[in-house]
Amino acid sequence: MINLKIFPEFRLDVKMRIRYVQAPDLDERVKRIVELLDLSHIDPDRVKCVRSYGTNAPKTIARIHGISKAFLTGVGMKPHYVIEFIAEKFDKLPDDEKDEIIIHELLHIPKTFSGSLLDHGRIDFDGEVKVLHKILKRKLSREASQNSSR
Repeated sequence: MINLKIFPEFRLDVKMRIRYVQAPDLDERVKRIVELLDLSHIDPDRVKCVRSYGTNAPKTIARIHGISKAFLTGVGMKPHYVIEFIAEKFDKLPDDEKDEIIIHELLHIPKTFSGSLLDHGRIDFDGEVKVLHKILKRKLSREASQNSSR
């Protein structure tokens, strides 16, 4: 018999709650990618990252959240974005795939940095991610070779 005090997830009538945790390591990674790719329309100080635990979105690894213009105006805030990383999936990935996912989520941010989001029909996300990821890898490689020659 399963001890439900130790394994509460086995109770059929208990709904798992999603838990969000700030991810400063991913904030830094996003800043680095924005800088290296010269995505000058993005203010990385207003893009925050969280890891979520317990979500059951089967195909989702990450998603970006924006805030409506009405809300921002109402509370007197500048636009911000939150990128949510599904920890159980994202954290297992190799660094290259993590970078591709981050680039994909950043592509949802419009040039106006308004708080709104670009949907998948607006641009060729797969193509853009491939091009930007290739540029990122080249810059990281060049940076690593310069650091090793010092």
